[in-house]
Amino acid sequence: MKRCVLDGSRLTTMEAVYRALGEAFRFPQYFGNNPDALWDALGDYSGEPVAIVWRDAARSADLLGPGFAQIVTVLQRAAADGMVTLELG
Repeated sequence: MKRCVLDGSRLTTMEAVYRALGEAFRFPQYFGNNPDALWDALGDYSGEPVAIVWRDAARSADLLGPGFAQIVTVLQRAAADGMVTLELG
């Protein structure tokens, strides 16, 4: 299983988080930086299973505000559907 580590101490903007996810999943160039685009891209993903580990998630929550919750909601939904695994640390 492939791992995607999101480091809350280094990812200080929403754009940085979406970019990291896009790189980990090799989303197409046109991938948009919003929750709907993330959900659509995850649904279209057909590669190796991915375990997402979000380190220092509390810092991300502080820095990103409501955007953090939006991303986590999408990732939790994807995890519930068996698309990814998610660990918030």
